[in-house]
Amino acid sequence: MSGDVARGLTLDSLALPLQVSRSYELPGWVSANSLVIISSYSGNTEESLAAFEMARARGAKIVCVTSGGKLQAHAQKDKLPTLPLPPGFPPRSALVHLTVPLLVILYRLGLTPDPAGDINEARLLLEKLGQQWGPSAEGPQNLAKNLAQALTQRVPIIYASYGLFEVAAWRWKEQFCENAEILAWHNAFPELNHNELVGWGLRRELDQNLQVLYLRDRQDHARIQKRMEVTRTLIAQSSAPVLEVWSEGHTLLARLFSLIFLGDLVSVYLAILNGVDPTPVKKIDFLKERLEQFHG
Repeated sequence: MSGDVARGLTLDSLALPLQVSRSYELPGWVSANSLVIISSYSGNTEESLAAFEMARARGAKIVCVTSGGKLQAHAQKDKLPTLPLPPGFPPRSALVHLTVPLLVILYRLGLTPDPAGDINEARLLLEKLGQQWGPSAEGPQNLAKNLAQALTQRVPIIYASYGLFEVAAWRWKEQFCENAEILAWHNAFPELNHNELVGWGLRRELDQNLQVLYLRDRQDHARIQKRMEVTRTLIAQSSAPVLEVWSEGHTLLARLFSLIFLGDLVSVYLAILNGVDPTPVKKIDFLKERLEQFHG
């Protein structure tokens, strides 16, 4: 996710391609002329470790971002540059710690402007929003709690504009699954208008269990905004009215993280309403244990 944040923030400005890989294998074009950033909070993500070995075998330049584990040990052994992260967090709660190093790396390579000002604005904004949406804030001004209440007994569907804010929609979906232990999905305009839109309306008894949320930004393309309005009308014919939330802040980084922060809080409040602890991920732990047995 941190890679997608960095890619989205630099999509219109970076002169070189930045690709995020979630696979055990690297793209075929990765070579000695490539920079491969291996990012794994725990340092033990097996896909990241496999990609590390492949990058090393191809002679690529490697930078590691991790809090420890096998990745840190490999990096120390090979004397590779490593950006250490503070340990002890569930990986999904360390998104900022994983994102800032990527922005710094791009800046230090002379590929992007200094992100310090943007990072500081995002920090100050999130502190303010934490007071508005945090656990101690009650009443109609707590947007996060109100959204969680509206999503009780519903399946969230998060739509946003393609590019940077699609990353926020993806993050909302992931957090609903991990924290609140419910299924959710996301998609982006304009692509969803070419396929998913047609899926609405045939089974209205199912559509009634769905709740669409729009993640909006003031710089959404004018045609995207028009698509959102028309799509809203069609969805309302078979499901609940579309809910929408707007980004806050000035810089792209602040606006993106205002939406990510809101989604994180909504997912935690929804977990509480669902009667589940948002911290453990027992199914993922079970999967890892079985995979480890398989390797053995």
